[in-house]
Amino acid sequence: MKFFSKLFSTVVLVLAVLILFPLIVNAQSISYRPLKYGTNQNSMATGYFVQPADVVVRNHAYYVTMQIKTAKSLSSFPVKVIWVNGHAPRNIRRVKDRAGNSHLYYSFYARNLNKRINAKLAIDVPKIYKAKHLISFKFKTAGLPQLTSTKKRHATSSSHKQAAKTPTTGSKHSISQSQTQSQPAKTTKNQPQRVATSQKQPASKQPKKTAVKKPASTKTPKQAAAQPSKANSSSQQQSEKPAKAKAQQSSDHAARWILGSVIGFAAVGSGIWIYLKR
Repeated sequence: MKFFSKLFSTVVLVLAVLILFPLIVNAQSISYRPLKYGTNQNSMATGYFVQPADVVVRNHAYYVTMQIKTAKSLSSFPVKVIWVNGHAPRNIRRVKDRAGNSHLYYSFYARNLNKRINAKLAIDVPKIYKAKHLISFKFKTAGLPQLTSTKKRHATSSSHKQAAKTPTTGSKHSISQSQTQSQPAKTTKNQPQRVATSQKQPASKQPKKTAVKKPASTKTPKQAAAQPSKANSSSQQQSEKPAKAKAQQSSDHAARWILGSVIGFAAVGSGIWIYLKR
């Protein structure tokens, strides 16, 4: 078991060295000043920040790693970084040394370290001090490599693409120009024949006049517009005739029913009167 544990620890150590070796080699140490936000005065937290900061070029930007050290008497990790350069801090690591002091490591990306980098801190010392503060950092950028802007890279790539496309377009234009130049030679050969044929035709012949046919109907627009109204009136009259006939039939039927009922009542009444006299 001891052999396997030692083997595992050595493998982890080798992997850590292989991963961190490029960062350690390419990293540059730069000094900075913690300032009160919006001023050129040193911040009260200057004693907590460890000099210098480590800078690495990564993803076409500066990757900055800073360290905050606080004494054991101020409790465990009393300072917290809320945000830095407009974003949450990256790769946060908390380490304690043998004396019990707290070491807080954090990193952030920045495209320009010549301007001030702002951050927000939360300080919590139990029973002594608790507050949130804004702070600014001013870095000394002497010796840092310049970053290649994304605009230049896009411009160069687009220029290479255009240069690759231009030969094909030039050949197309040359082919089209050669075709257009060859076409007039064909047309000039046929022109004299057309002129000769036109001269052979006699001038006395004239095109026949085509008779213009008159429209069949000579009605004026007013008469044409009046026709639909007449048709509508005739249709209305035809529809009104069955309605009148039905009304007359219903009235005759009602009169017959009333007359029959009166005659029936009279006959019944006369029969009763004759029976009572007997």
